[in-house]
Amino acid sequence: MSSPTSSSSASDDTEASSGATKEAAAAAALLLWERAWSLEEIRSRSQTWSLAADAGLLQFLQEFSQQTISRTHEIKKQMDRLIHETKSIDCRLHNVFNGFLMLSNMQFIENVIYD
Repeated sequence: MSSPTSSSSASDDTEASSGATKEAAAAAALLLWERAWSLEEIRSRSQTWSLAADAGLLQFLQEFSQQTISRTHEIKKQMDRLIHETKSIDCRLHNVFNGFLMLSNMQFIENVIYD
């Protein structure tokens, strides 16, 4: 008696999995034009171009543009930090030079006084 129940359960699982597969395929087809395409997809489907391909290409280009802009902003921040550090080091270096010049002048004055 347990085998008819298990066979009906198995057929229910098969129907559920085939239904899930159909839903996944439908979602994938729907997402085809809603998502950014990869370069491989663009190349492979270039012979059969469609409106979905245009939408996928548009999404790809928008994402690429956004990534490029954000990376450019990050590089700008790094460059600003580098410039600030360079100016700070330049200031400290000039302070050291001025310290040496003051020491040199003081030693010159001491030598003139002692002579």
